[in-house]
Amino acid sequence: MKRCPQCRRDYYDDTLLYCLDDGSALLEGPASMEEPATAILSQTPALAGGTNSATQATRIFEAGPSDRKQPPEGPTQNESRTVGGKYGRLVIIGAALMLVTGGIGYGIYRFTTKEVKPELSFQKAKFTRLTTTGKASGVAISPDGKYVVHIQDDGGQQSLWTRQVATQSNVQIVAPAVNGYSGLTFSPDGDYVYYTAISRELPQQVLFRVPTLGGEPKRLVDNVSSFSVSFSPDGKQFAFIRPTPGRESVLMIADADGTAERGLVAYKSPPELIAVPAWSPDGKRIAFRLWNVENNDHTILETQVADGSTRPITTQKWVRIGALEWLADGTGLVVIASTGQRGVGQILHVSYPAGEARQLTNDLNNYAIMSLSADSSTLAVVQSEQRSSIWISPIGDTSGAKPVTSGSGKSDTFLSWTPDGKIVFHSNSNGSDDIWIVGADGTGTKQLTANARLNIAPEVSPDGRYVVFLSDRTGVPHLWRMNIDGSDQRQLGFGANGEQGGRFSPDGRWLVYRTALGRWSTWKMPAEGGEPVQITDKQSRSATVSPDGKLIAYFYREENSPWRLAIAPFEGGEPLKTFDIPAIPDPSLRWTPDGRAVAYVDTSKNGVSNIVAQPLDGGAPKQLTDFKEMRIFSFDYSRDGKQLALSRGIISTDVVLISNFRR
Repeated sequence: MKRCPQCRRDYYDDTLLYCLDDGSALLEGPASMEEPATAILSQTPALAGGTNSATQATRIFEAGPSDRKQPPEGPTQNESRTVGGKYGRLVIIGAALMLVTGGIGYGIYRFTTKEVKPELSFQKAKFTRLTTTGKASGVAISPDGKYVVHIQDDGGQQSLWTRQVATQSNVQIVAPAVNGYSGLTFSPDGDYVYYTAISRELPQQVLFRVPTLGGEPKRLVDNVSSFSVSFSPDGKQFAFIRPTPGRESVLMIADADGTAERGLVAYKSPPELIAVPAWSPDGKRIAFRLWNVENNDHTILETQVADGSTRPITTQKWVRIGALEWLADGTGLVVIASTGQRGVGQILHVSYPAGEARQLTNDLNNYAIMSLSADSSTLAVVQSEQRSSIWISPIGDTSGAKPVTSGSGKSDTFLSWTPDGKIVFHSNSNGSDDIWIVGADGTGTKQLTANARLNIAPEVSPDGRYVVFLSDRTGVPHLWRMNIDGSDQRQLGFGANGEQGGRFSPDGRWLVYRTALGRWSTWKMPAEGGEPVQITDKQSRSATVSPDGKLIAYFYREENSPWRLAIAPFEGGEPLKTFDIPAIPDPSLRWTPDGRAVAYVDTSKNGVSNIVAQPLDGGAPKQLTDFKEMRIFSFDYSRDGKQLALSRGIISTDVVLISNFRR
């Protein structure tokens, strides 16, 4: 489970409501490693014009010591550097010869050197649960393994706590606030905790530093991704990702105090997004995750700190990668990744330099965040679980709410009513993410999709004939349509950036949606498929059309501003009205049946969700439900306006220490 730092919702890691606002996670293959010598040579600017073209990376500039003066930009992969005069030509020739022989030598090394493989095994590993509240959403372990810092989510507010492992004593180091915290890591000397924060006041992720046992936080770097920064071995610098949604994703380096920023490698985003930097123990390279949105695959690359040259570490690809940590001796990385259904992250070992992947865990737990002690003897992880069911409640009487679906350890979410009173919903009850249908009385359950990767977010057409849903079966997440019985499944959207959150207009002629990748914006397309039309270029999501078909509501934000609720003409144009919303919005948004208000989920009070309606006349938001427990993950009004269908449940996340796994 991962908490989206932008929308504050918990996902099955990046559920495809993956958040790209911070450039690190909504949805976000490298070159082949069959010929290592050739691969290395292809990275040489003098010989191949820059980084491997298969990764579409742009070297920002030649990296060097932090005090070396650098030009602000360097050539792209299709440009070459020139050095004037005879001396310059000799330098280029000499450098080329050195790189050729070095590349060939490295290739020979890859095939002739016997790799030293550390023995990692979890068969006899010791698992120690460090927290039991179910409210820990992030973790980092100190280099010496004596302290663990974690994020605690309580009552809609988050705080940071440091725990001494030996004594189990706790100290709060950052007070509770309506912020989204993430990206925890210790400085190499253990004196400071680095973390990122986002809120209404901080609409972009900001990196902070606070003393390990508490003190005044210091603001260091603006516009960073939500993933942890990674320190150089000497602790003088750290690597981080700077996202610009819809434009580029850049691997950056800065001094430990946040100054002297410089870019190392940039990727056009989309089609590619990078995250999770990990600085190697020898200080020479930085590993990171690359997400190719065209095939929805994740893999691991490395960039040389000295010159920005980049190559893949492994040919293995995963559905997602959530964390990377180098082993202390540099013989490999510990990785959290998923090869199957989204949300079930497992721990793997990827050897270096061979790039062979081996799974270390194979259980029902979902491993999310991870942090490794400096000697690689102790691993701190967050184990998470979401359990939710479909409920039915009369409008205005939540005391009469009753569950329609049930089952241990499963999650039923993303729902939509049919005209005849059935509910189409997403569930992972069969071990994969698929679309199901059930009667309002809990009978007649039927699976509608199967064996097609991830299928979520169903929406039933006004006439009840079709279900539009989101699927990544072709790689990029697109809108698909099927008959109400699950037959005739076909792709509707073909945009390069994908589509997400499809909703029908009341007359059934249009589908409104947002782009799935890059900078979100709201569009519509004919319900039968066809040429899309942009409704707004504002950063927006969760669009829904009013019952009379004249207006559209969506959450939106101006550049570097908080999220707001907007009411705009369905035909497009500037918002007619905007409203403040609490903190950062939940993705669910629906018009009330009478069309006089727009309803959304509010989980800002005591961690319990209720539905709130914002009247169009500008009156104060009105709470429509009165639940005293559990979260609401999605909801929909019945077609007659008399009932609510809700996905309700709990999210449990705790910190676990793993030791004795390395022999």
